Amino acid sequence: MARAEIPGNPERERRSLAMPRQTPRELPRPSPRALSARDGVPLPARRGEEVAARIHPPGELPLEEIAGREECWAMLGPDVRARLQAQAGGILEWWARLDHTGRPRAVVLGPNALCKADPVSRGGRTDHDITRVLLEARAMRRKSFGSSPTPPAPPAAARSAAPPLPTVDLGLTPETRDVLGNFPADVQDFLQRPFLYGDSRGVVADWDYQEAVEFSHRELSVLFVLSADRNVTFASGVRTLSRGGSPQDAHWEVECYHAPLRGRGPAGR
Repeated sequence: MARAEIPGNPERERRSLAMPRQTPRELPRPSPRALSARDGVPLPARRGEEVAARIHPPGELPLEEIAGREECWAMLGPDVRARLQAQAGGILEWWARLDHTGRPRAVVLGPNALCKADPVSRGGRTDHDITRVLLEARAMRRKSFGSSPTPPAPPAAARSAAPPLPTVDLGLTPETRDVLGNFPADVQDFLQRPFLYGDSRGVVADWDYQEAVEFSHRELSVLFVLSADRNVTFASGVRTLSRGGSPQDAHWEVECYHAPLRGRGPAGR
């Protein structure tokens, strides 16, 4: 098992003229405009303005041989695991990995909260502080996505039928954009859309992934979370790729969640 953190042009329709005969030429389609920023910080869209989430290209997924999430989860110990489950109100999705010091940390999404356990040193031994953001459990949305190999591009006339919408830049780091870009476009849209109107400042991202190599295929498991002052989105996806195939030929199965926040703060030791 291998896992690592990621260091993480459309065209217009051709036109031909019969008299006089001219060589058809391609006209560039304008790129979607980005919304404005203040002091280098992207501004959210105005309510009522029709905008689109920025769809990112996939980044490289370097892998190295380190402990997998099951092993890291066991390293947390039963007490930390029980505290995480209690604070989250159960476990919908989770991951665990080693931090830069080689100690385990974990993220758990539950019906009631998104929780993180970070290692700390107390009295010469390793302990964990748990922080959480409380979720509106009754307002949580869950949506499944699946994708088969990339379909052929639509005809040029269909591509040029509507002008591009302005896109909202959430100010994500290059590493975050790399991992987010590996998800299908509809998943990227789901994860970013709650932050487009008034909640795009201070978006925090976290993620984990690992790959299993089988006889006939490779499975890449990716977990990804975005959170800000009012919303949390989470994706848990598996990409299946035949041995020797290209990423464009992969099949995705993704479970996504969105919930508004109730509050945030320490969850105790």
